[in-house]
Amino acid sequence: MKIQSLDIFCDIIDNFGDIGVVYRIAKELKKRYLDEVKIRVFLNRLDEFMAINNKCQDLEIQEIDGITYIKESYLVKNICTIETANVIIEAFGCNIFEGYLTKAKKESSLLINLEYLSAEDWIEDFHLQESFLGAPKLKKYFFMPGFTEKTGGVIVDSLFLERKEKVLKNKEKYLEKYLNEIDYSNKTIGTIFSYEKNYMNLLEQLKDYKKEILLLLMGEKTQNSFKEIFKEISVENFGKTYKYGKITMHFMEFLNQEEYEEIINVVDFNFVRGEDSFIRALLTGKPFLWHAYLQDELGHMDKVEGFIDKENKILCEKYKDVLHKHSKLLRDYNFRRENSLERSGEDYLDFFENIDSLNNMSSDYSEFLIKKCNLINKLYNFIESFKED
Repeated sequence: MKIQSLDIFCDIIDNFGDIGVVYRIAKELKKRYLDEVKIRVFLNRLDEFMAINNKCQDLEIQEIDGITYIKESYLVKNICTIETANVIIEAFGCNIFEGYLTKAKKESSLLINLEYLSAEDWIEDFHLQESFLGAPKLKKYFFMPGFTEKTGGVIVDSLFLERKEKVLKNKEKYLEKYLNEIDYSNKTIGTIFSYEKNYMNLLEQLKDYKKEILLLLMGEKTQNSFKEIFKEISVENFGKTYKYGKITMHFMEFLNQEEYEEIINVVDFNFVRGEDSFIRALLTGKPFLWHAYLQDELGHMDKVEGFIDKENKILCEKYKDVLHKHSKLLRDYNFRRENSLERSGEDYLDFFENIDSLNNMSSDYSEFLIKKCNLINKLYNFIESFKED
């Protein structure tokens, strides 16, 4: 199908993950189509987007790097004059404005329901299945991101890979860029970006570890979790370093998307949360821990177990022992019934004592995802191969 226009809809709820994913997809599709296809992104609000993109302003409609970003309030007021696109991407079941959808059923050709990333087995059966709308022209299909070749894959954006190559060639330059105010030499350096979490086990186990550790604490929920442990860290200390035995903790200022990608590629390990930062961490090829978004009745543990299963199928033959320990830590790190600061029982020492093996393992898995599970390629190819009735 030869397309001329593409619209992406996204409802931002309470985090940066949704807009982070949509922003990446929009940029990559723009890079593929250049000026041949008009791309618009419709958002319910802009606060999170302005935080991760310095070019974004608090405007109802604006163009950034050739992509038009429109607030839903503008769409509602101007629905009579706004034409629908040939191809529509509905991100994460966001419920497209009814007035737009009514027009799209008569005017548009393809609606892609882009779901959240999942590692569960059933998504292979749903990927690219049609959801019947009963519309004369518009066809709707499920697109299921995942960790196997039979799913939609993960966002392997070329801009990220280019940035990764650039910073790894100049690692010292980027360490100095972000850490020039503290001594990072001869330290194992890692980022922590999580939901609410009690990190007392981590601090106690690493306090007298054989190597010095530098923890870069990112995001309000992570920083507040550490402040709960050390009540004496006040607001005035924000952005400063704090020592605890052989551990140095550094409270980072907020980084935009490009800055975050730079720092996670030059450190030694990354603890991440959600979906977008999780995939970025996997693509770095660095050792990682993933903090999944909490769900009722331990639903998030199904996602963790699903990921562990997929990772094991690819890596187990070569990395059986280290993978077994890493899988256990992933389970322990995520097991919780609520976002509380109750102390949990993780054993982090194996992670740090085997960090070189974990680095090799993570590098191999990153290579697999890049070669076999490229969502951008899969999405682009599906759009291009779609046949209108």
